[in-house]
Amino acid sequence: MLLNLFSNAFYAVRQRQLKGDATYAPTVSVCTSRRGELVEIRVRDNGLGIPEAVRQKIFQPFFTTKPSGEGTGLGLSLSYDIVTQGHGGTLTVTSEEGNFTEFLITLPITQPR
Repeated sequence: MLLNLFSNAFYAVRQRQLKGDATYAPTVSVCTSRRGELVEIRVRDNGLGIPEAVRQKIFQPFFTTKPSGEGTGLGLSLSYDIVTQGHGGTLTVTSEEGNFTEFLITLPITQPR
């Protein structure tokens, strides 16, 4: 799940870098925090961003924005299912086209039995 988010972030910053802006500094960050009974994991990049129309589809199976042969469209869909169904958490995305994308994973903290 995290590997998929990292891979997508690296792809996004690389695509923006290929546009040739000499002042652009590709950045991918990961932050974790505890919020009460939840753990938050944020994966943020300063790549191309995701257009609003695409954002509403990215967790659907087989939907991909990558060129043919570069993506299956299953990574975010499977990640979403793992987080929400497997762990009872949430996976959301915030993005601004041309500036950034941030995925937020929240997972409940469970006590060992």
